[in-house]
Amino acid sequence: MVLLSASLLSKGQINDFNNVWTQIGPNVTPNNPTFRSDGGVGPVEFIRVSDRQDGLLLAGSLNGGLFHSTDDGENWTNSGSDDWAYSGCAWADFYPTDHTVWFACANFSDANGKPGPIGQEGGVLRTMDQGKSWELIGDYQKLMGSEYLIIYGTRFHPTNPKIMYVMTSEGLIYTEDCLESSVKWQKSYNITGLVYDLDFMDGKMYVAQISNGNWSIFSCEENNISRFKKLKFIEDEDKEMRNLTFEPANGELLVVKDFSKESDEMIRYNPTTDSTSLVLKGLKISFGSGHSFAVSPYQKGEFYIGNNTDVKKWAPPYTKTIEIGGKHHVDVEFIAYDPNDSLKVYLCTHGGVYISTNEGKDWIPKMNGFGNCEVMGMSVSTIDPRQVVIGSYHDGSMVYADHEKNGIFDWRTVNGGDGLIPLIDPNNNAVVYTSNQFTGGGLFYSDDTARKVKINIHNINNLKTPGWEMSAVIDHFNTNTVFFNFIETSEANLNNINICRTSDAKARQSAVVISDFRKSHKLTNYKVFGLYNSKYQENVLIAYVLDYVKNETGELIVMHRLFRTDQANAPANEVIDSWYEIKHANNEWIGDVEIDGKNPNIIYVSYIIGKKNPDTIFGDKGMVYAIEYRGNARHSIRRIYDISKNIPNSVAGRFNLYYTRDGGGGLIIATRTGVYFGNMQVLDGKLKWIKVGEQLPHCKVYGLDYNSEKRIITVGYFGRGVWQYQVDDSIQ
Repeated sequence: MVLLSASLLSKGQINDFNNVWTQIGPNVTPNNPTFRSDGGVGPVEFIRVSDRQDGLLLAGSLNGGLFHSTDDGENWTNSGSDDWAYSGCAWADFYPTDHTVWFACANFSDANGKPGPIGQEGGVLRTMDQGKSWELIGDYQKLMGSEYLIIYGTRFHPTNPKIMYVMTSEGLIYTEDCLESSVKWQKSYNITGLVYDLDFMDGKMYVAQISNGNWSIFSCEENNISRFKKLKFIEDEDKEMRNLTFEPANGELLVVKDFSKESDEMIRYNPTTDSTSLVLKGLKISFGSGHSFAVSPYQKGEFYIGNNTDVKKWAPPYTKTIEIGGKHHVDVEFIAYDPNDSLKVYLCTHGGVYISTNEGKDWIPKMNGFGNCEVMGMSVSTIDPRQVVIGSYHDGSMVYADHEKNGIFDWRTVNGGDGLIPLIDPNNNAVVYTSNQFTGGGLFYSDDTARKVKINIHNINNLKTPGWEMSAVIDHFNTNTVFFNFIETSEANLNNINICRTSDAKARQSAVVISDFRKSHKLTNYKVFGLYNSKYQENVLIAYVLDYVKNETGELIVMHRLFRTDQANAPANEVIDSWYEIKHANNEWIGDVEIDGKNPNIIYVSYIIGKKNPDTIFGDKGMVYAIEYRGNARHSIRRIYDISKNIPNSVAGRFNLYYTRDGGGGLIIATRTGVYFGNMQVLDGKLKWIKVGEQLPHCKVYGLDYNSEKRIITVGYFGRGVWQYQVDDSIQ
């Protein structure tokens, strides 16, 4: 059973990849046997609760998109954002007088956990039928003409909801009729800089704004935005702030100052007397981008506020914190009261949505169907492709397996922190490697599918973890051997990242160092950022090295370099001396490297993103290249050619290539726009790629696998979890 038969390949490409992809999760809260407070599905940025239809919710993820629930969070459905050009959603809201009309803000990417640029195809979207169809009513051209524009949210005028305001990195943008067929946008030139928050109270509009590093709050009459007044109490602030947000509270503003270097504080501003008073100090609003507090519409003086990795509830007379329940993910993004039920509160965290029906005493995870996991790395069992291990941003490492040996597969949290590269032994799927970046993290070995046994390979070898730069691969010919990277602590190579090798991951002091690019190639400041090998070519190991050098003006720049050894299992000192550089196409961020299964001197290189200005009008350029080297001591390039063809210039991600010998040889590539297959004629630059399957989300890719026996393709998305595709039985 193979992907494509040689006879079919001899006739050129075929177009039978028309099945629908299936998401395998995690789209429910993972099993968390010992309860890790950093375990969950994925980060949820916001939640909106309808006051016109009971149980109707909107919630969104910066990378995973927009979801809705009609049964108060018991079940969630993607609201059509999988079909947006960019699946990420920075904000959404119901139209105030019609719960079937929604507005959403799509972003190209996040910016370290906050909304990022809208790009060329993001911006303000509208649906008039509860997510069945969407139209882009405000792209970068209709707004400020910049694809780097960032949208932080929208607000509706309290008495005329057709007037909608958009808070952006380029000021305050608004329309006088958000329902008309062709929405016209205007900018308020009275407010410059970045507009971060906006609200209404007692006939006035208040705006939080930052310009030239200085935060301000402006106010104006809600029906006259041509005359703004700067509030003096913020103007006098002499401490550097990261964020400034506020909430109306019974004729006053509760203002949270998120300071850069000092503890945060909340103050109360009375606009009638133009006076302030301190409410809380010693806070640490480290998550939530300033939106992790909510004022009660029921009890005067009551509010919830995120503090570090906890949530506090305050109520008069402000003598102490009211205890709220645990059992929720520690990193809080958004808090909201239910507009119809005084006992109900909603919590958005880096692990998902949680709901309390008893004023915060207990929190219940509500993520059934949400599926917004941000995959950072993925490994699929060769023996059984149903078994998958992922590292996930914010939510640790998770294993999808038949843990109880009863035929039931489920997701289980096995490591906390930010999960990174996982591995599964191709000969024994009980042997699992996971990794994470936090202090005390590293690469972990387990021989029981990470249920109980987890040995930190870095720790038992007295090696410092490389953190976010973690990389590791298994030797396919001797699966007891693992190659992984570490941070040097020796004086000569201090803080450089090199490669080591162990042939017994559970044994102490078993790792040997097999690279020293300072010695072999005179690099002084470098990081081994990626490791690649092949199940077809023995002893070959390729290292992707970030070489930090200064240009002629003294500016530090990154050189993206590839080094290779053909003696990966030789004695350590011989491996160190055997590395040679192999040239590649562009000095840009590399997504993945695959080695040809027949000719070891041919490799395929994908880049994080294609060229912005293709060389010709015939197709897009720069996503993936085939590179052939001379098999001699010079290792020079014989031929290098762009094989991108019809693959659009989009974000690729990492670990997004897979070479298979099946059917005479071929390559699979996954990008934001989809998954594509190319046979040998494509790899020779003669034919176009064939798109595999339908109904995939448009997120960055962080994992790709193909099982030739079961003929299953698996892809991991940063924002939408793991998806699989069963190649049609007629293709054999």
